[in-house]
Amino acid sequence: MTQLQKISAADARGAVDEAMALLVCIYDDNKFRDSAHLEGAIPMSEFLRMKPDLTLDTRIIFY
Repeated sequence: MTQLQKISAADARGAVDEAMALLVCIYDDNKFRDSAHLEGAIPMSEFLRMKPDLTLDTRIIFY
């Protein structure tokens, strides 16, 4: 079973910067572009396209 855990913004930034995790915005493309974009993040639509190819050990950080 997948475990959910809260992490700090600094830990999330470090994991994304080191390519150890995907940072995924839960909003649609418009809101992502207009107000919710964080550097290194991808919108939910892109994540859903990638999802079938991800391995089970891929670390995913949602915001």
